[in-house]
Amino acid sequence: MLPAGNPSMGIIDIVPTPAPELTSTPEPTPALQTPPVATASLEPAVTDALAAATPDPNVGLPPQETPDPSKPMVALTFDDGPSKKTERILDVLEQYGAHATFFVVGIQLEKFPEIVKRASDLGCEIGNHTYNHKNLTKISPDEMREQINGVNRLVLEATGKEPALVRPPYGAGIKDETVKANVAYPLIMWTIDTLDWSTRDTQSTLEAIRKDVKDGSIVLMHDLYDPTAAAVETIVPELIEQGYQLVTVSEMFAAKGIALEPGKYYRKAFE
Repeated sequence: MLPAGNPSMGIIDIVPTPAPELTSTPEPTPALQTPPVATASLEPAVTDALAAATPDPNVGLPPQETPDPSKPMVALTFDDGPSKKTERILDVLEQYGAHATFFVVGIQLEKFPEIVKRASDLGCEIGNHTYNHKNLTKISPDEMREQINGVNRLVLEATGKEPALVRPPYGAGIKDETVKANVAYPLIMWTIDTLDWSTRDTQSTLEAIRKDVKDGSIVLMHDLYDPTAAAVETIVPELIEQGYQLVTVSEMFAAKGIALEPGKYYRKAFE
């Protein structure tokens, strides 16, 4: 569905002491063009403060493992969240080092931005499911763009990244020329619809996945219900035991060499 400096660091008085002889002067960092600091001549408190003030570009970014194209993979996707139930799903994904894609709606993201940030930090993908789940074929082009841009702004605020994928509510508009012209993103559908929103039954959700899952499948669920979270707790280790890699939609298509293009819709990553 929707983060540079340390203003609290005070001024530190440094008692002049003879500076130790430096054997060499490091070259300036080309990208920053700032002179090196001879930290050997500074008090420990100053060197600690300098280290704290230097941004680490890797902070908040989990190590990403590229899926192995030679092994089967599945993309679990969740619509209509985030919600408190999303945390339970994220616990399972974190435990098994699995990724998923969450197509969020803006009205839910405004309630739980910290959950979306956690999902992103775990390596999951955040997709756009419109601001308040409107059927894109029933609204004006201006409102279509508002629905998409509103979520993009919220996701950017929560995670530092904008969504790259859209899932149209109800799957509506994937062949509509007006929708495709105003929602210029890859439109992600699904291979397996678990109907978890209707059944609210863990076993039915599991059976739907087990029955039809294959390499390249996109599985549709909703991170709003306890029975769905319970199904995730079972199906994630089960699929991993069967040899599946649980990846995001973008990871799966990239690993299989399929380009995701704006204005086109995708149901699967296999022939």
